[in-house]
Amino acid sequence: MIVSSFIPKQGICSLVVESPDDLWILRRLIGPGDTIVTKSSRVSKKEDEYSRPDRGERIKVTIALVVESVSLDSSVGRLRVRGRISESSDDSVSTAGSHSVSVSPGYGLTLRKSDWTPLDTTILNSAKASRTFLVVTMDRREAGIGTLSGSHLSITATIDSGASGKGGQEVDQEPYLRKIVGVLANTWRSGDLIVVAGPGHTKLALANRIAAHPEMGKSYIVLEGFDLSGADGVRNLVKFEGFKKVASDSVLVEVQEIVEQVIKRITQGDTKVAYTLARVRQAAMAGAVESCVVSDDVFTQDIDEQELVDTLNKVEQLGGRVYLCDSSLETGKQVSSFGGMVATLRYSFKPY
Repeated sequence: MIVSSFIPKQGICSLVVESPDDLWILRRLIGPGDTIVTKSSRVSKKEDEYSRPDRGERIKVTIALVVESVSLDSSVGRLRVRGRISESSDDSVSTAGSHSVSVSPGYGLTLRKSDWTPLDTTILNSAKASRTFLVVTMDRREAGIGTLSGSHLSITATIDSGASGKGGQEVDQEPYLRKIVGVLANTWRSGDLIVVAGPGHTKLALANRIAAHPEMGKSYIVLEGFDLSGADGVRNLVKFEGFKKVASDSVLVEVQEIVEQVIKRITQGDTKVAYTLARVRQAAMAGAVESCVVSDDVFTQDIDEQELVDTLNKVEQLGGRVYLCDSSLETGKQVSSFGGMVATLRYSFKPY
């Protein structure tokens, strides 16, 4: 999340959403009675004698929306905020009735709260920008390119070199490598790290071209000992020990370590662990939660969204840490199998 302006005494924060993790942060920050200022579009209907009543011109406006409800649809990476328009940059836009906006990565808004609490600041700070990793797993025939931001991994592109099997005719690799560099250059931003892995020596040829790039040249690393390529390679690389060492400060690696600790404690009969919303909530209310991981498909577990938000806020209010986990990855699937959320506890806690 990019925070361009933050004035807690006035309860004002301007920001840009960067990842699905940020949507969870906003879901916990925005509540009924708050105001969001953002750009939207509305249909302005003409009321002259010859205009059709079902037609109107869609115009872009800046609005201030007093929030009435907010809900998260993590399956499509969208936060929906509904409320009443209190201000508009266009006089033709009516302030009567309700309006809704859909917030997704890349969306910017300003949040106004009448009472910005220390917990709100803690939640906002938990969205601090972390390094993004551009992952390339390749061999001479195919390459998978992914983006790891926070705890979420997305497949950016898959590229086929056109090369045949071992007995086939060799093809010029230059267009193949040039395509990969092009995708990376369009995605890369200052501070990102490119990680290249895969069987064979083609990855070294790619590394040479990245090194020659005027901007990305010093922001890459080559990992040896990894033998997969393509999109499957990207998904498996995040579990590779060599990658974990490189990305030791990433949110995903932290999440993996917490989930591994949860499973270990359960296997050993250690009671300093909780899972499912009901049990984690009880532990959170008692201040026992040290860290909590939530799968982004948790709502498929038929739980109350507001109860979940209140539980996560209570965890951080009492000094615990909250993490979101990508349900498409193995770690996320493990969390999903435990009811969508797991927690390590500071001490053994017996549910009521």
